[in-house]
Amino acid sequence: MKTEIVKLSQITTNAANPRQIKDEKFTKLVNSILVLPKMLELRPIVVDSALTALGGNMRYRGLLSIAEMSVTDIKTRLENNRDFTKKTPAEQAVLLEYWQKWLDKPTAIIIKASELSDAEQREFIIKDNASFGEWDFDMLANEWETEDLDDWGVDVWQKDDKTDEDNGFPSDSIRSGTLTERFVVPPFSILDSRKGYWQARKKIWRTKIGDMGESRNDALTQAPELKYKDLYQRTQQHRKSLGIGFGEYFEKHISDEVKEKENAKILSRGVSLLDPVMSEIICKWFGMENCKTFDCFAGDSVFGYVSSYLGNEFTGIELRQEQVQLNNERVAGMTAKYIHDDGQNVAVHIEADSQDLFFSCPPYYDLEKYSDLENDASNQDGYKDFLVILENAFKGAISCLKNERFAVIVVGDIRDKKTGFYYNFTDDVKRIFIENGVALYNELILIESGASTVLRAAKYMETRKIAKMHQNILVFYKGNPKNIKKKFKKIEYASEDLESFRVDSGNEPFED
Repeated sequence: MKTEIVKLSQITTNAANPRQIKDEKFTKLVNSILVLPKMLELRPIVVDSALTALGGNMRYRGLLSIAEMSVTDIKTRLENNRDFTKKTPAEQAVLLEYWQKWLDKPTAIIIKASELSDAEQREFIIKDNASFGEWDFDMLANEWETEDLDDWGVDVWQKDDKTDEDNGFPSDSIRSGTLTERFVVPPFSILDSRKGYWQARKKIWRTKIGDMGESRNDALTQAPELKYKDLYQRTQQHRKSLGIGFGEYFEKHISDEVKEKENAKILSRGVSLLDPVMSEIICKWFGMENCKTFDCFAGDSVFGYVSSYLGNEFTGIELRQEQVQLNNERVAGMTAKYIHDDGQNVAVHIEADSQDLFFSCPPYYDLEKYSDLENDASNQDGYKDFLVILENAFKGAISCLKNERFAVIVVGDIRDKKTGFYYNFTDDVKRIFIENGVALYNELILIESGASTVLRAAKYMETRKIAKMHQNILVFYKGNPKNIKKKFKKIEYASEDLESFRVDSGNEPFED
């Protein structure tokens, strides 16, 4: 069968076509045609002898919609299209010229199905709209950008169309395939927290937990150009004309009203907060159903909240009284508790061989100072003194962990502030566990967003330092790994489990 080019007005839609397309998806279809008109050559509209569309009704409707646009309308829509912005200026000009000419004489590429009988034509209408097979979600998750898939109308991680009758918002259940249904995110060694589906899930967790690091404001982000990065960028020219640095400019030339406004923008007040999606993954992948979890360097309430929310018991040891109080208020009524004590005394509060999962994200030495307490690991005179505290705490924690169980430690290497060289912190943590009879079983890399990365990267490169955007997740196993399949059930994460993760407080559902 040969293709033909006919006037768009010669084709009529098929009233018997059962396939419908909603406004949002129709918009995406029109956008995809605009940015890739060659697609119509590969998928022509199938018509009968009277030029009634049998297949490609939606593409035909898309062309009718484009025919009603002006050149300005098309240009505006293309300029807001991700795929269009990826093209070179020359390619963009060619595409705009194509549609300008097309608007003068709107046409469509067709292929006639005149050889089919009436019954066969009816059968074709249904079969052409049928969807056989399924997506390879593993490949989609790791080889394609979520934003591109969404723009192209692929229903992979988009929010559900069903409405939650309780609050009027769409359900925030994620449409996902085999790996994401069972494991939250695909279980690969690289975890990319920048992905849309990760950020959407993180937003829901943050709303549920409500922890913004109130007890340790400005412990991490001290430099004003990083804390007030928007203001820093906006005032560059003025500061340059005055010949002063940002710190002096901020104090002398910024009004209290503007300072208050800029302060409100600072996410979590310059402290590092544990990623709740990562916490969920660790509980799902390396914990057990209704298990006992604990942390000897508890810090914020994120892991305890997530673990308890998932049906586990959690015990956290935390050195700072104000943090313990805040955490216990946040998990009130849940199966989680925080104890005020030194993490080195974890074995005093938790029985030996009683816990099912040990998780910890310990202090990163002097990268973030938590308190002025003498026994605070982040407040030690030297790196070796810091390691002694960690080793004592981890040794005690290992004694509390049952045999044939996992221990998961989140770490990242840190630089000596005097020399600029790395301490090799990650390997020191590995050594501590191995020397205490717990071997390394997995190592994952968590890629993080890093709001101030651009500013840090430019400044660091003056001394050829690379801005780090990842952390190491070290997974240790206490016992014989041959017994893992016997001790740990096959992970099942069905769609009904996702129903428990609805928006229940009137907040926005999952969205990129």
